[in-house]
Amino acid sequence: MSNIFNRFFYGKSGKADYTEANMPKNRWELFWQTFRNHSSGIVGMNLIYVLFLLPAIIWTAINLLGVLNALSGVGETMASATEISSESAQTVYSALMGYMTTYLLGMIPCLALAGVGSTGQMYVLRNWARDDHSFVVSDFKDAVSSNWKMGLLTGILNGASLFLAFIGVRVYGSLTNNSLFYVVPQMIVLVCLAVWWMVNMIIFPMMVTYDMKFTQIIRNCVIVVLARLPWSILFLLLSFVPLGILWVCVSEFGFGAIIVGVLYYLLFGFGLNGLIYASYANSCFDCYINPRLDGVELNKGLRPKDYDLDDDEEEEQNNTAGGSRNG
Repeated sequence: MSNIFNRFFYGKSGKADYTEANMPKNRWELFWQTFRNHSSGIVGMNLIYVLFLLPAIIWTAINLLGVLNALSGVGETMASATEISSESAQTVYSALMGYMTTYLLGMIPCLALAGVGSTGQMYVLRNWARDDHSFVVSDFKDAVSSNWKMGLLTGILNGASLFLAFIGVRVYGSLTNNSLFYVVPQMIVLVCLAVWWMVNMIIFPMMVTYDMKFTQIIRNCVIVVLARLPWSILFLLLSFVPLGILWVCVSEFGFGAIIVGVLYYLLFGFGLNGLIYASYANSCFDCYINPRLDGVELNKGLRPKDYDLDDDEEEEQNNTAGGSRNG
């Protein structure tokens, strides 16, 4: 039992070093190699990170139960009514909007705490994603203690972005009844929200990797995200694939699928999602930032581009032939 917990929280040890011939040729191979080598460590790191998410999880559950109770009461009222008036529908809509406003306001401090935990999570995952060793507990703690201020500020911005986007979409949506022109600012709000959450994929790896001011980190992240916009959109959409699968499974299998989804995220989901983000961030840094810095190793964990596999095979054949002659 102690060995299992050691693997969860400290990772595997005693592995043979890779030769250049065994190193992955591309980032796809590097990702799966990292996933295989550190799958148990990802579980341990995920469990620690969930502690920072507990306020957000509890707050979401409380509000979800409130909405379900309100909807059930409305459903009973409508079932007994002979017809549904527009005033009743407007009352339900206003109640839901009120719940959503309260929920998003409460999520700002919850996401602030989650941002602090994200600094530790991304430091560990960034190291693993470039084939560096990292201890889950100690490195997580050190990264949080060194970067908690910027993590806290990023988390506050995350919560504020959701709240302000919700208010903006709601306000401009109500104005579209008078003029379709207000669809334009409504779409601008949604685009800005999407760009900010694409920035979130690389902002935590960047703050634990480089010594920059917070404003510089945001500016560089925006530039990198827009420079690789198709890939940024793809990786952001990948984040929602498990949720989409869960949605389909819930509609097919009901409550049991919800339990499976909750267990997936509590044990593994946030860590796997973070590993995808860290791998993408490392590739962005090697493309746009690291070449501009002196003494920074590029493409860590990957086989050198000038490496010739044929030379190794020829050397191995010569050694084999030499051994045969000596025999």
